[in-house]
Amino acid sequence: MNKLIYFVGIGGAGTSSLARLYIANGYRVIGSDDGDGFYTELLEKDGIEVFGKFSIQNIPYDIDFAVYSTAFEEGNIEILELKKRDVKIFSYPEALGEMTKKYTTIAVCGTHGKTTTTAMTAYALIGANKDPNVLVGSIIPEWLGGARSGSSDVFVIEADEYQDKLRYYHPKVIVLTSIDYDHPDFFKNFEVYKNVFKKFIDRLPKDGILIACVDDENVRKVICGANVEVISYGESEFAKARIIKTENKNNKQHISIIFEDKKNILTTKMFGIHNAKNAVAAWLVSVLISKGDKLGSSNGLENFAGVARRAEKKGIYNDALLVDDYAHHPREISTTLKSFKKIYKDKKIIAAFHPHTYSRTEALFNDFVKSLLLADEVIIIDIYSSAREKTGKISSKDLVEEINKIQKKAIYKKTIKNLSEWALNNLEENDIFITLGAGDIWKVHDIILNNLKYGD
Repeated sequence: MNKLIYFVGIGGAGTSSLARLYIANGYRVIGSDDGDGFYTELLEKDGIEVFGKFSIQNIPYDIDFAVYSTAFEEGNIEILELKKRDVKIFSYPEALGEMTKKYTTIAVCGTHGKTTTTAMTAYALIGANKDPNVLVGSIIPEWLGGARSGSSDVFVIEADEYQDKLRYYHPKVIVLTSIDYDHPDFFKNFEVYKNVFKKFIDRLPKDGILIACVDDENVRKVICGANVEVISYGESEFAKARIIKTENKNNKQHISIIFEDKKNILTTKMFGIHNAKNAVAAWLVSVLISKGDKLGSSNGLENFAGVARRAEKKGIYNDALLVDDYAHHPREISTTLKSFKKIYKDKKIIAAFHPHTYSRTEALFNDFVKSLLLADEVIIIDIYSSAREKTGKISSKDLVEEINKIQKKAIYKKTIKNLSEWALNNLEENDIFITLGAGDIWKVHDIILNNLKYGD
């Protein structure tokens, strides 16, 4: 009988994708979670049994090994029970790290853009006939999840820096998109945070390759002195793959770049200069891995239609456009809002923000205020606490108060239910309603569009 793996916290973005890869490789998988259900519903459609709360009664006695999400403390009752039974147990990054040893692994990392760039890289490689294995931290609609099993030895992963997960991975190629201070609950200052990326680059093999966006000052500092081949990209005149022009037409973005002294034009359905850079990075990886198939890589990239919760258009309500975005860092919020303001010049941009963790909200408080001021109206609901952090010194009301000191445009709504009621009663023609946050604010759109009920 196929080996059985038990997941503690199977409903996370990464763990759910890893579980699906195990299944594609012939394993049986079951697991538990107490999360918001964004990924567990997809797992259940795949026939994976998911328990909705933690209990030692969930755990069968015939499992071969277990994997746990690092969102949960090692004091979790199921983790303690697994250790008591002397079951071999891996954290999510440890398990993924073991998998990366078996492939030619491309690790896409950086504070921003890694999810979209990972997915774009997969599509470019598919276009170049490399049939990659992929793990991405969101849902790719065409795949009905965040995992893809291919026939090649190529493995593209979204490599998260939080808790220094990077130390477990074994890539041949690293893509570094950007560096901004984040995760203050784990990294005590920006220098410690930046050093995680530097150590990751230092671990590349001698024949490894680093693909890095040199428009980012912090990226430039971190890659300085790298002892591997560096392929730089961006708008900078020093970039080896230099963006010289972007143009939006026929509902696509056309990106002109100079690479190896030749002009190339890439086309993507994703808009904004940030997505132009993501596309260039993905294309460079594919050209490298496919040994020069520029056309196939370009064609594959053009087929990419987006990632769930990344500027995802959810529908229309009362003639207002509904959009959902995972942005939970000030720079991401600014990028999203600027992109929509540029595309929809005559529309009212309403940003509904769900702050993610108390420590991040406190550490980046002033930057959050500046970024949210870009919207025409702002609605903020209570902070989404993580499994590791239930309380803090800051509140959503503090953000609302500070924004209104500068420009009176923000209101506070306590819950998702309260926000949904506001949207149902106030959205109208000419509005762009954008939900922002890494928590479960995406449920607002289900409530609005399907008239669902959601408790306090």
